[in-house]
Amino acid sequence: MNHKYRKYMYKILIAFAVSGAVTGIIMSFIYFLFRFGYKSLSINAFLYSIVESIQFFSDTYLNTVTVISFILFILIMLVILHKHILYLVKIEEGLEKMASGQLKEKIEIVEDSDLARIAEKTNQLSDKLEQTIKEERLAEEAKTELITNVSHDLRTPLTSILGYLELIERDQYKDEVTLRYYTDIAFRKTKQVHAMVNDLFEYIRTKNPSLVLDKKVIDLKELIKQSTEQLTIQFNKEEMTCRIELPEQESKINIDPEKISRVFENILGNALKYGKEGKYVDINFQQSLDEVKIEIKNYGDPISKMDIPYLFDRFYRIEKSRSKDTGGSGLGLAIAKNIVELHNGKIKVTSDQTGTAFTIQLPKSIVPVQ
Repeated sequence: MNHKYRKYMYKILIAFAVSGAVTGIIMSFIYFLFRFGYKSLSINAFLYSIVESIQFFSDTYLNTVTVISFILFILIMLVILHKHILYLVKIEEGLEKMASGQLKEKIEIVEDSDLARIAEKTNQLSDKLEQTIKEERLAEEAKTELITNVSHDLRTPLTSILGYLELIERDQYKDEVTLRYYTDIAFRKTKQVHAMVNDLFEYIRTKNPSLVLDKKVIDLKELIKQSTEQLTIQFNKEEMTCRIELPEQESKINIDPEKISRVFENILGNALKYGKEGKYVDINFQQSLDEVKIEIKNYGDPISKMDIPYLFDRFYRIEKSRSKDTGGSGLGLAIAKNIVELHNGKIKVTSDQTGTAFTIQLPKSIVPVQ
């Protein structure tokens, strides 16, 4: 710090030396004018008396006062500049700490001045850099977690597939029935891997905020009906009934029908997996001047309040779903959330003893003027 202080002080002293020299020249000229110049001027008695007074003052005190004033001026300016120089050194040290990665160290704001504003901007820059580094670190951790989870989820079915195919390759089966049993298991596990890969691809796509949606003006009610009809076989297999309550009037809205259909399929699929005990899935549709709201409710076991905040996180599974081997990728609800948010909408879940309800809200502001 002493080295930096001396460096700034040398620059200031050089500036003062130049200023002092210029000041001396000007004052010498004024003194010469008062001492010798007035005698050659044609002036009246009043002005002559004023000049004589100035001459007496200059002869008696001016030199002393000038020297003292000049010295005091320099001393006062040095005192004032001393504080600013110290502040400049603090700002420079703060920038050096930022450059070395010490972003938590802040420059003290001690006054309202240009230097204080520079210090404040430096602190703001430090905060932004710290936030950027934190986001990059979180992104890297998320990437690592994603790779770890995908590897874990794919390894289990792939191990099973390889095991059964190896038995078939070695002809280690009793009869055609056993062979068919092995191939069926390998086929189901292959479909499971295929579904996981598709879900992972869709999750990465929908996570991109710059994804361009293929929006079309459709009747949202009809899309809901189509989504439920596509799952009729699954509902019958689980001995469940899907009850739909829709208004009579049309509900035109500008959305990406393929993406929103995926949202309905994922949530209904979730209800089929975890709401079997309730036997019913209810779909309610409401609309106002500003938005449409779709509620999909199942009557299975309630979700713990501790699990609800993490339900839309990728690869998150509640403990009971792990034990049932549902075969899901753990990405379905995360994909649904991404798609809804790409449409500037919201999705939430509530769960209690009466059932679990997923509510999707889409703003009507996305409806084009016709």
